[in-house]
Order: sequence, then C-alpha cells, then structure tokens
Amino acid sequence: MKHEYKRYVMGLLMVMFQYVIFRVYGFFFNMSVEMENISFLIYIFLFLKEDIYSFKTCLIWEELRRETKCYLEFMVIIGVISHYIYGIENIGIYMGLGTIVYFYSIFLGITIRMIFHNYMKTNVVIVGVGDTAKKVSDIMSYNLYPMYNLLGFIDINKEENKKIESERILGDREELVKLADKEMIHEVLVAIPELSDLDINMFLENIYSKVKKIKMIPKINNSFTVSLETEDYENMLMLTNKNLNSSLKRAIVKRIEDVIFGVLGCLLLIPLSVVIYFKTDKKERAKGIFFTQDRVGKNGKKIKIYKYRSMVTGADDILKKLLNENEELKEEYRKNKKLKNDPRITKIGEFLRKTSLDEFPQFVNVLRGEMSFVGPRPYLFDEIEDMGKSYEKIIERKPGITGMWQTHGRSDTDFEERLLLDEYYYRNWSLWLDIVIIIKTVLNVVKKRGAY
Repeated sequence: MKHEYKRYVMGLLMVMFQYVIFRVYGFFFNMSVEMENISFLIYIFLFLKEDIYSFKTCLIWEELRRETKCYLEFMVIIGVISHYIYGIENIGIYMGLGTIVYFYSIFLGITIRMIFHNYMKTNVVIVGVGDTAKKVSDIMSYNLYPMYNLLGFIDINKEENKKIESERILGDREELVKLADKEMIHEVLVAIPELSDLDINMFLENIYSKVKKIKMIPKINNSFTVSLETEDYENMLMLTNKNLNSSLKRAIVKRIEDVIFGVLGCLLLIPLSVVIYFKTDKKERAKGIFFTQDRVGKNGKKIKIYKYRSMVTGADDILKKLLNENEELKEEYRKNKKLKNDPRITKIGEFLRKTSLDEFPQFVNVLRGEMSFVGPRPYLFDEIEDMGKSYEKIIERKPGITGMWQTHGRSDTDFEERLLLDEYYYRNWSLWLDIVIIIKTVLNVVKKRGAY
C-alpha cells in the first residue's frame, strides 16, 4: 500500500473512534440524534480543514495548535447552534462535548502514532552535512511524533567542515536521484540555508516529481518563524513579517496571562515558603530564606527580583576568589555565566535549583508588572556588555520566570545560545508560544533536565 494511503486509513480509524465518543456522550447526556450528528459533522469538517486526519510530519506542538484551533471554532459554532435550537440552559452539555472530544482526539492521535509508527513512518533524507543538518537530525532523534525514518544524508556541495559521521552520508546529488527513482524516499529536507537560487532550481528539477514533499530551511530561519507569512507576488516569493511588539491587543493578552499565573503562583508561595523555611539549615535560616538581586528589566530599567536563597552568605566574594584561583572555572563562567558544580550552593539550594523552585518568589514581580511569567532571561547588569546588539532587542520585553532557554537545555545552554533564544522569543512571541514554553518547562522540571 502506498505511503499516503496508509495515513488515510489511520485517519479513517480516527474518525470511527471519534464517532464512538460522540455516540457515548450523547447517550449519557440524552442528546438528540440530530444534534449528535450535527456536532460530529462540524468536528469532522474542522479537522479536515486543518488536515489533521492525514497525520502530517509535524512536531506535536504544531498538531496541538491546529487541534486547539478546531476546538475553539467548534465551541463557538456549537454554542450558537445549541443556544438557538435548545436554549441557553443546554449550552453546558455541548461545551462539555467539545472539551471531551478535544482531549480524546489528542490522546487518540498520539496513541495511533505510537502503535502504528512503523506502519506509517515517513522515509526522509536530509540534504546537507553541516551544522543545520546536524541540528535537524538531533531534533528528529528526540521527536518521535512526526514518525520520520531518517535514511541518511546527502552531501551535494562536498563540504569540508562536516558535522555528520561519514557512515551516515549516503552519497551526492546523483545518489539522491537514484533513491528517488526507486521510490524509497517520501520526503527530502534541505538543510543548507546558504544554497543559491540556481542550486535550488537545479535540485528541484531533478527530484521534484519523484518525492511527495520537499522541505527547506531558509537562511532567515534564525530570525522569524511564527510571525512569518508567505505570499505569491506575481511569481515572486514574498515573505511578510509582522511587528508583534507594537500590538495593544497582544500587550493586553500578555498582561492577562501574567495576572492569572501571578495570582496562582503567589497563592502557592505562602505554603511553599513555610516548608522551605523548616527545611533550611538553622544557620542559613537565620539570614532569611529570601534574597533580592538587581536585574535588567524592560527598557533597561533596574528591577529587584525575588528568589529563594540557594547559596551561602558572601557568595559573590567566594566566586571572585574561585575565578582568580582556577582558570578552568573562570573560562566556564565566562562562557556560561554559571558553574556546573558550584560550591556556593547549599543543600536545600541544590534541590531548589534542580526543581526551579528558587524562582518561585518572582511571581511577586509578575504581579507587580516588573516581570512576565514567560519572557527573556532576566540578565545581570554585569552581562550587558557581553549581550552586544542583542541587548536593545531583548529589553523591549519584560524578563520572565521561564522562557526559551528554560525549554532548550536550561543551564546546559551557553550564554550565546541564550541570547539567540531570547532574540527568537522577542521576534516571534504569541500566546501559543507561551503555552508551549510553559508545558515544556513543566516537563523539563519533572525530568530535571539541564538543571544545576
């Protein structure tokens, strides 16, 4: 059976399971058969519109975004229909139906992908052997949701600075054409941002009609992604980037998000502080469990952020002494602005840092409007010089308790990487990006990934 047909079969299976949940829900809540069918057809239409039943080779976050869009549209449509047909008192039943089907569909999609992974896998070849190709293959290795089966890499430019092991390189351009002729490849992913227009056209001519899909990572990739739109401008590709930083609507949404999480965080802060107080060593407890530190706020304004004390008293003086006495530690701190095995951290501090609970008091800063729940890292004033040109962009947003760097390795990322991640957030902010960052942060904290 052809590759795309396998996915259509799985899509049909998903439709059947969704129909079952509609029928079961309708039975328990005495819904009319007419409304059951109407609700089911609306949901199917929305899923077809977003192409969810084809099980696309996308990351789980993109799939969740499209399913969430379907869910919200369904809630509006079914809410209006149920109100005019059955009255306001029955809206709750249909809202409940939409919510249950939403979470059920997410679970169903993940389950089908897990069980039928080998049946639906997509054979992909990465064109490129440099840094970008290596990064793409790393992402594929820990993201099983797209169901990619990476066959190998193609070196079309005979690159000298290869980042891929020689045994994983299948060959050159001619080898790619041979594989495409044998119908062994479903997708080709071009991971050479510097590829010229001429090379791209020659490349497409050779394999365009022989594979199902060709994906490319452009040179602009590091700057804009979420806010980028494509347009056919009289046979020319036009890329449009929206300035997301000047929208009043987005600023209001961001503040509402911060207030909600700020209130929830502060409610948990009191009992958490009591527990930490009694778990702290008596000698350190006498100096208080909180401390404040000056950080760079929005527009370069100085703000005092609150944290749980995780280091011994006189930590700054100890750091200066350590760096003066040990060149390796000095280089590590210069690169990361952190020490992996920091001797200044207390026993309770080690636990607080691994679980990121040391940041919890910053919910007070969030409620005061000095910080956001999600945002760029709150930088030290001593780090401004090292931030370079990134400084002017990053300070246009409020610093956050969590952010891109928390979801991409946390303390395992070096200073330069953190700057790039924060610039990405500055250019591509959206409510959905914040939701993804929050979910990833929780997962990283639970797994204690990159924490020290």
